[in-house]
Amino acid sequence: MLLLSRPVDRSLSMHEPQKFARVVIPSPLNQPLIYSIPEALGDQLAPGTRVLIPLQKRTMTGVVLEILSENSRPQVREIFSVLDDQPILDLDLLKLAHWIAQYYLAPLGEVLATMLPPNSRRDSKKTIILRAEQPLVADEFSQKLLAEVTRRKGKLSVKTLARQFAGQNIDGVLTRLESSGAIAIEDRLAKQRRKPALTMRNPEFAPVANERVRFELSGEQDNALRTIGARLEQGGFETFLLHGVTGSGKTEVYLRAAEQARSLGRRSLILIPEISLTPQLLDRVNARFPGRVGVLHSALTAAERWAQWWHVLRGNVDVVIGARSAVFAPISKLGLIVVDEEHDPSYKQEEGVRYNGRDVAVVRGKFLGCPVILGSATPALESYENCRQGRYRLLEIPQRVEQRPLPVIESIDLRTQYRSDDLAAQPLEVAHEAKAKKSARPLISDTLVALLRQNFAAKHQTLIFLNRRGFANFLQCIGCGYVWRCPYCSVTLTLHRERKSISCHHCDYRRPTTNICPECKNESLNAVGAGTEQVEAMLQRLIPAARIARMDRDSTSKRGSQEALIRRWEKGEFDILVGTQMITKGHDVSGVTLVGALMADLSLNLPDFRAAERTFQLLSQVAGRSGRGNDPGRVIIQTYAPDHYALKFLLAHDYQGFFAAESEFRRMLNYPPYGRLINLRLDGPKMADGVQQAQTLAAGLRRWLTRTEKSREPIEVLGPAPAPIEKLRNRFRWQILLKGKQSPALLELARQARSLVPRSPAVRLHIDVDPYSML
Repeated sequence: MLLLSRPVDRSLSMHEPQKFARVVIPSPLNQPLIYSIPEALGDQLAPGTRVLIPLQKRTMTGVVLEILSENSRPQVREIFSVLDDQPILDLDLLKLAHWIAQYYLAPLGEVLATMLPPNSRRDSKKTIILRAEQPLVADEFSQKLLAEVTRRKGKLSVKTLARQFAGQNIDGVLTRLESSGAIAIEDRLAKQRRKPALTMRNPEFAPVANERVRFELSGEQDNALRTIGARLEQGGFETFLLHGVTGSGKTEVYLRAAEQARSLGRRSLILIPEISLTPQLLDRVNARFPGRVGVLHSALTAAERWAQWWHVLRGNVDVVIGARSAVFAPISKLGLIVVDEEHDPSYKQEEGVRYNGRDVAVVRGKFLGCPVILGSATPALESYENCRQGRYRLLEIPQRVEQRPLPVIESIDLRTQYRSDDLAAQPLEVAHEAKAKKSARPLISDTLVALLRQNFAAKHQTLIFLNRRGFANFLQCIGCGYVWRCPYCSVTLTLHRERKSISCHHCDYRRPTTNICPECKNESLNAVGAGTEQVEAMLQRLIPAARIARMDRDSTSKRGSQEALIRRWEKGEFDILVGTQMITKGHDVSGVTLVGALMADLSLNLPDFRAAERTFQLLSQVAGRSGRGNDPGRVIIQTYAPDHYALKFLLAHDYQGFFAAESEFRRMLNYPPYGRLINLRLDGPKMADGVQQAQTLAAGLRRWLTRTEKSREPIEVLGPAPAPIEKLRNRFRWQILLKGKQSPALLELARQARSLVPRSPAVRLHIDVDPYSML
């Protein structure tokens, strides 16, 4: 058991002047704490170093923010020990942490917990140790607790036991058992290796045998690289938006810029939306920088992330590649930051500290004084507008490499394809071929079926995109109309025929499938709608000889399964790949000549001002997977909204036209990039509590604005209103939207929200600055 430190009596010091440290705990704690530095540790401490500190009756991991020579408090406790032989965060990352805390209105400790890998914390935990085999215990509940500790081999954490007996007060019982000598409760630290070895078990760390042949850059690629290279040579911060069509060779520009950075003694960071989906990029980076590549992303185990963190921190890499959280990689001499597919919503963290990895990357580049490249075929409107305003420099690559043509995109108007009686609810189990053909007709048009068969006969590959997983969207009773919904979220349960279950895609609640309606008790439940699982089954019936695979969260849930599937797809082992938006990102497979997008207008109907932009981006990306080899590509977009401007500009490969049309809508309603937003969301276990708190908060914000309106710019307070998904994980959600022209005024108003909402274990306030998901 660790002994607690004693307070320091500064009057007894006879040696060096006493020093102190401001320490923050990687947790939602708001304020740093002050600790004294033992004389023996004085030379080992620097800002960014991890230390073990006492906090109440526990031992915690903290990060030193600042060394102080004075302290106004009469008594402070001592730091126990230093955990590392060098700071785990340098001064630049600490500065970035402070900026994130201020801009995204998050506690600094929670920001540090987000930045550091999971294994960085060594907090102690209270552990129950069984002492007496047959203690004299009279009450039944005590016996139950002892039996559980015995079952766990005489050792169990208090936290685990509390979860086991949730809702019951175990503290008093444990105190009595400890007093009787039946148990001992110790405060223990988890074990941790100080210098973990770099694991080679993950295939992402495997060496690459051969590099792709270096090809001659196109004129546009060369111009872009020369412009970026000039900034690298000159030094200093600048943000470039590399707008290149799909297949234009943006990745080659990134890699050659990274090579130039290395020649100047600098390192590079490359961010991509989802690391596990882009093995090709990893191959190319490893080939250019053999043995000098670091990988950081959430798909690694905690031990692997910790090992990689130290590998990067020790300076053993020239390039770090990773997803959103890799923006915090501890890279010394960082000279280039790349954000590939910068428009992708995956860069926005939707829980905890709600930061945007793309925007944080730009700020980190500004703090470091190094160039930042944002790359995309369909840039975010905010990024493109920044170019128009002169904040970013626009670099364009309008042609594909080797002058390959862009795929021909055609739309099929589903309104003219089928009769109304074809759109009936689909049976849960389809037994006959006639029924199978009928059920397939509303989902896969005759035109697309014919092209699928032609493409298969020509031995080319096909992508089929549907952004819904599962077999059907929900089960509905054709007798009484009952729809099976999640008991914890205000959404329907999706049918997964392979798993023989219906499940919620938000909280993962699931139950076995059945034909019996729980309302009227008849065998009358039918499947309505479609998902990737159903499309896969349809295609197997339509083209029996084709080798078909499916790529969604259900089919790639096992570790390493995504990369394994993509590798097989690259080798031509599948003829048709069906998938959700997973299949739209980063895959460069030369055999794909046909892409079909089913129910392409689904995302247009979301209650989100970015719905048109996301639809245009998603369909442009999936269309860009076609025609990357020697054979031309063709794309079929099936839609009920062919006249929507997003789809019209998509067919013409006209990003500038889409930007102009979407900008007019955004400017009229003061939405980003012409206005700024902050979403305030309250959630609680009872609807009435959330409603009351939301109404009180909105009224308080409006009163505050009224008192200060003469000195401030106009700000709209919209709401409160129920969130589009009103109930999520058994908590009811209400939201208030703050809309204004400039961030500082909005941030000041959002800070007021914290003081207006009383702290409560029931109702929680979440502040989302620059929100991406409005659901």
